[in-house]
This record gives sequence, C-alpha cells and structure tokens, in this order.
Amino acid sequence: MPPSIRHVTPVDPGPAEGVVAEVLRQARAEVGRPGAPFLMLTPAPELLASVWALLRESLFVGGPAERTAKEVVATAISVKNSCGFCTDAHATMLHALGEHESAEALREGRTPPSHADAAAWAISPSAEGPFPAGAAPRFIGTALVFEIITRLVKVMATDAAPHPVTASRLGRSVASRPLRERVAARLEPGASLPVLDRRPRWLEEEWSGLDLGVPAWAGDSPVGTAWTHLRATASCGRGLLGEPAAAAVRRTVAEAVDRWGTGPVPGPPEPAGIGALPGRVALGARLAASAALDPGSVTDEDVAAWRAGALADHSVVSLFAFAVVHAADRIQAGPIRTEPAERGVLHA
Repeated sequence: MPPSIRHVTPVDPGPAEGVVAEVLRQARAEVGRPGAPFLMLTPAPELLASVWALLRESLFVGGPAERTAKEVVATAISVKNSCGFCTDAHATMLHALGEHESAEALREGRTPPSHADAAAWAISPSAEGPFPAGAAPRFIGTALVFEIITRLVKVMATDAAPHPVTASRLGRSVASRPLRERVAARLEPGASLPVLDRRPRWLEEEWSGLDLGVPAWAGDSPVGTAWTHLRATASCGRGLLGEPAAAAVRRTVAEAVDRWGTGPVPGPPEPAGIGALPGRVALGARLAASAALDPGSVTDEDVAAWRAGALADHSVVSLFAFAVVHAADRIQAGPIRTEPAERGVLHA
C-alpha cells in the first residue's frame, strides 16, 4: 500500500483552496495523482509551493533524454537515503523511459548499464558533471530536491514499503506504461513560478535581512528562483527552536555533512551544546538534526512530546523543512557551489 502520512493531517485535496489547490492542480496535470511527497507538505502551503517549483523546474523540464539521466540521479539518491517509496517511484519512471535494466540495477544498488556517470555524480555531486553546462541548474536542482524529499518522506510517512504493484520487476514495468507519455513531455520552463508569488505577508516579514542571492550554479534559471525561494522559506522554521537551538542544529548538520558527505550519518546526531538548553527546546533540536541526518530515527513519541499539544501541523512541517533544506544547502555550498553569483531577485 502507498505510504500514509504521520505527524500531521494533510489538507483534503477536494476542497483545497489557494496555493495548495493550485500546486495540486499543476501536479495532477504533470505527475498524475499527487501522493505523499506532496500531501505531507500541504499544512505549510509556502513550503509546498517551493518544493513543487524546485522539483518541477529541475526534474520535469528538459526533454526525455535529459529526464532519463535525471531520473537516474533521483533513483540513486533515493537508494542512498534508503527511501523505499522514492526508490520504487523513480525506478518505475525509468521503466517508463525504456531504461529497464538501469532501473533494476539502481534499485539493487548496482551500477546501471547506462548513465553510470550520472549515478556516480548523484552520490558525489559537484558544480561540473556529466551534463551540458546549460543543463547544470536542472541536474543540480534535481540532486538537491531529492536530498530534501527523500528525508522528508522518511520522517513524515509510514508504511513506505514497496507498493504491491511495484514490488516486482514485472509490476514496475506494467505500472510504468501509463506514465510513458508524461515522462516524454517537453514542458515549458518557469510555469510553476507564479505559485511562489502567492506568499503570505508574514513570510515577507520573516525574509527581511536574509541573503536572497542566487548561487552561481543556478544563474538566472527558474531552478535558481525556486531554490532561493525554498531556502529562504525553510529558514523561517528556525524560529520554532530559538536561536541557541537553531544555531546548534545548523552547526551539527554542517559538521556532519562536511565529514560524511551526502550519505546517512552513522549514529544518532547530537547537536553541539544541546545539554545546556531547556528540555523541550533540546528535544526540538534533536528532532531537527535527526530529520536532516538520520530521518528514520524520528519517532511519533518524540514529535508528540515536542508539540505538547500546543503546536500546529504547520510548525511540524516547518521544523523538518528547516533541517532538511539546511542539509541540502550545506551540500550546494560545499562541493557544488563555485563563486557567489550577484545578488538575485526572487520572482515577483
């Protein structure tokens, strides 16, 4: 069965309004029925819009040949981060693109017979890779968004074992057939960006003082706009912890990513200096660090204790997004980022 969402109650797609309704409408048109990776973010519409825009402008744009290599990237990261639901979803996409042997090899942790260079780059990304310079923003954006999505799915979804249909190679091949037309589509860049304009007033106030510069690898691409928006929006979640705890989480995540790269961190993360913080604040810091570095370790009991009946679903999504986007930001600020670009301007 498909994964069920935990920790939050998703917005019902039927009566959904505003940004949530528009994102789900776009997703249905270009993906099909929106699943857990979309629905789990609906309590925080501004984050849903940002993640959707980054996913859409990175993975879906570029044509079928490019889409194939990027699906290899998405599948390789899903396997690395042990997200079974994501692995089968994107292995099925590779079947839809005709890459049957590569889909199965990646799913089993083997080197794929085609696009092996893309699979290797996904595990150790850099500013330069097996893609034309003009496609770099889309490939890098794909890597970053799946470092985010795979972690969020592991934190916020349960029963994420392979679906009975996609549990076998034959099932994955059959399930891919209705997707062939979608994955072969040539989509117009930038079509998702208008959803970013519909941001609430409080978000504008939170952004004041943030560095909204677009990184050099993104240039003036729609991917750069989506990434900058997501990075700024997710950073607002740090306010749920208070600056001492948020700073401890950022430091812990940065040190772990610098040491271990993009793979899971061995052992439970412990934010530096956490012992001096009040109990509930310390628990929030541990939850945030775990979401970024060891997402499978986040428990229902710890989330409930941190919420203590007083925090809304929006706060839960925001806390986890703050942490996982910070992990992705550390990845792009290290091996991917080259020289800083001139200060960018968010889509207006």
